[in-house]
Amino acid sequence: MQPTSLRYFLAVARTGSIAAASAQLNVAASAISRQIANLEFELDCVLFERRPRGMVPSPAGELLAQHAHQVLMRSDQVVSEIRELQGLARGLIRLASSEGFALDLLPNAVAEFHARHPGIRFELAVLPPAQVTQVVVAGDADIGVTFATDPAAPVHVAYETRLPMIAVAAPGHPLAGAPLLRLADLTAHPIALPTRDTTARRTFDAACAAEGITVEPTLTANNLWALLPFVRRSRGLAVMAALTVQTPLRHGDLVAIPIHAHGGLMRGIQVQTMRERRLPHAVQAFLRELVAALPLAGEGS
Repeated sequence: MQPTSLRYFLAVARTGSIAAASAQLNVAASAISRQIANLEFELDCVLFERRPRGMVPSPAGELLAQHAHQVLMRSDQVVSEIRELQGLARGLIRLASSEGFALDLLPNAVAEFHARHPGIRFELAVLPPAQVTQVVVAGDADIGVTFATDPAAPVHVAYETRLPMIAVAAPGHPLAGAPLLRLADLTAHPIALPTRDTTARRTFDAACAAEGITVEPTLTANNLWALLPFVRRSRGLAVMAALTVQTPLRHGDLVAIPIHAHGGLMRGIQVQTMRERRLPHAVQAFLRELVAALPLAGEGS
């Protein structure tokens, strides 16, 4: 079994169709189909069940998928180790993060690292928090940065802390100089919030429920960056983690106002790597710099 055929097979197993695997790999569908047929001939078994909703691995296909994943991971590891002989001259770092870290923190960290090591390439996948952990566990991302959702997740946690959510406002907002807000103070102003399916919104709603407060947002969006023009051009407030907007806050384009909530507005964050995996040299170097750029554990800011 050749690595190419295993890679094509695994792409079909993950995407559920030859067409989707073709688009993902940028390879002709006929070539993928031919490699699958060759594998089935070589192994003398059916690897996929063709169903109305797509191709599902057969029991034999499930076994081969596990094998293919391990073989390709080992192959990628060898390539990384060979490239490490050139120091940080070449390499690929695969990142996965929830949206709040992909808007500011990670792009800045990547830019600073790339300025010193221009031969290093990056891939960033923005996913819901639980999916970030899943791709790290599967070995499809080298580093995951996410709001922690499962304390028992089978990953190595390279960094962990809890950070408060804040109110974000334009510099001219009447509350911009306030040392502290209560949740009840928010009800007198237009509020911009993420959608209810996000960890940020669930944390905020739980804190409001604990105090018997109802906050009806003026703007709800499934993209955090979409909330900021509303804040800049109105007398509104947005509630989010400071790490999401650290650059605008540092430049004075926005101001942060702490919020006091009896039920707490704290969110756990983690930087995750695959358990018991030796990370390539470039990944280790970037991981050290990323963790150094984050608030100290327990700092709460």
